[in-house]
Amino acid sequence: MDKKKIVIVSMGHLACDINSGALPAILPFLITEYGFGYKAAAGLMFAYSFLSSVIQPVFGYISDKMSRPWFMLVGVLLAGGGLASIGFLHGYWSIFFMVALSGIGAALFHPEGARFANKVSGQSKGTGMSLFSIGGNGGFVLGPLVAVFAVQHFGMTGTTIFGFISLVVSGILFYQIAHFARARITSVQDGASGETPAEESNDWKEFSKLTLAIISRSVLFMGMNTFIPLYWINVFGQSKAVGASALTVFCTVGIISNIIGGMLSDRFGYLRVIRGSFILLVPCIALFGFVQSPVLAMLLLLPLAFTLYAPFSSIVVLGQKYLAKNIGFASGVTLGLATSMGGMVAPLLGWIADHYGLPAAFQSMTLAAVLGVTAVHLLRSLPASRA
Repeated sequence: MDKKKIVIVSMGHLACDINSGALPAILPFLITEYGFGYKAAAGLMFAYSFLSSVIQPVFGYISDKMSRPWFMLVGVLLAGGGLASIGFLHGYWSIFFMVALSGIGAALFHPEGARFANKVSGQSKGTGMSLFSIGGNGGFVLGPLVAVFAVQHFGMTGTTIFGFISLVVSGILFYQIAHFARARITSVQDGASGETPAEESNDWKEFSKLTLAIISRSVLFMGMNTFIPLYWINVFGQSKAVGASALTVFCTVGIISNIIGGMLSDRFGYLRVIRGSFILLVPCIALFGFVQSPVLAMLLLLPLAFTLYAPFSSIVVLGQKYLAKNIGFASGVTLGLATSMGGMVAPLLGWIADHYGLPAAFQSMTLAAVLGVTAVHLLRSLPASRA
């Protein structure tokens, strides 16, 4: 495993996904500033997610056909620049458009970044993908903190900080692009000389089952990230800062859980980690909507974070193994759907919250968890040659 290369691409992952983490924390400020409803706020999550879900597999397919390391550089710039601009806009649809542009940036970065991380992880792909994911998860953790601090102290124009972060990190990536390109070519050549035909085959049937589990997880993941701050503010009567802190706790525990899950997958197998996590997820999400105490709710966030984050690296690597000939495309689907399909369902959850309350929105997510459990138990284990 080449940890230096993984750290560099993980830094880019952080600069890309810090915008994803910041957006839910910015939503309460947009609601206060412009009088948006829950449905309108959830629609901005949809704006970030929709184009990403459509385009990201396409970018992944392109990265399978030809080297495009500059996708990572441009992706970071668009993701940060799009979010930075919303602090200077006042119309809903102009904000909607720029948030969507930020989502396109995420679509550019993730397939190429995950494909690169896969190549330099060697035999410890679960651990390697977890290290790559630290950047993305770290972005989700830092995003709410940076957003709340910047907006509270500088107003809505405080979102400029995300543009600054993207410029700095893209500058670092710019000087590393040549090294990335050479590393990719070398790793592809080395991998091609040592792989067997069995390792290079695609299993679309199993990958389609895995995709159902990804959609289930993404609905839960985006639902939690969108509504956790609003839950603490509007149900428990806490401040915006406390709401952002609850999301930070959720994401921080998630980072630790992701690392643990990656290590467990290298030891016990990807499918076991995925199945065990999804089984535990159902009772956790079912209970959350009925909790009346903010303290108990905060405690329940711990197992929820573990069950949602622990299988993430295993899902990505398993998808790459099912589509061994199209690792970039598999990364585009697994990483793209993980942050996009859930965003497409977010407006529906917002409608439920508007009409029946936020607890009902969380309770309805239990259906997605049940779908995920069913999907992962239909998956077959990898052949010995590919495992």
